[in-house]
Amino acid sequence: MTKINKIDYEIKCTYQEIVISRTDISGNIIYCNSTFTKINGFQGSSAINQPYGITNHPDMPQTIFDIIWKTINKGLPIQAIVKNITKDSKYYWSIVEWKPQRDNQNRVVSYVSHGKQAPEQVVKIIEPLYQMLYDIEKKHGMESALKFLHSYLDEENMTYSQYLYHLTKNRGFKCLCEFIRHNIVK
Repeated sequence: MTKINKIDYEIKCTYQEIVISRTDISGNIIYCNSTFTKINGFQGSSAINQPYGITNHPDMPQTIFDIIWKTINKGLPIQAIVKNITKDSKYYWSIVEWKPQRDNQNRVVSYVSHGKQAPEQVVKIIEPLYQMLYDIEKKHGMESALKFLHSYLDEENMTYSQYLYHLTKNRGFKCLCEFIRHNIVK
């Protein structure tokens, strides 16, 4: 009998499931919806005060998280494709949008993320790029991986955000920020 390595076991979320979490400016979870806890295998509020990174799959290149943090720390929203890991070591791909939340003095006080299942066609395209970034990071460091990513995007004549929009726009997947704006915020 062949034993299945859980970390190699992919789970799929339904396209209607939206994972929502909110972190403080240090990246600690201060809120998560029931979909977040269900998919990631947490009980009740056990994810609260945990670092958001508990859902980061070890195969994810840190380069992408560096871009995300640099962007949201500037007070700007960003969308990214990420490979997540559940509490019981299964994984899933999601497209996530992070938005800074501000107080009355316009200071960033937290970050809200909304994520849903990434389309398979997008994962097939992004996964080899992420594997290349991961390999470069391990051999040459994150700065080299960032340079590679920037040169890759320069060849495509796009920013990371434009590249994600390009990947998702004609694949039966509405941009998550538009989905949220039209279906949740109303």
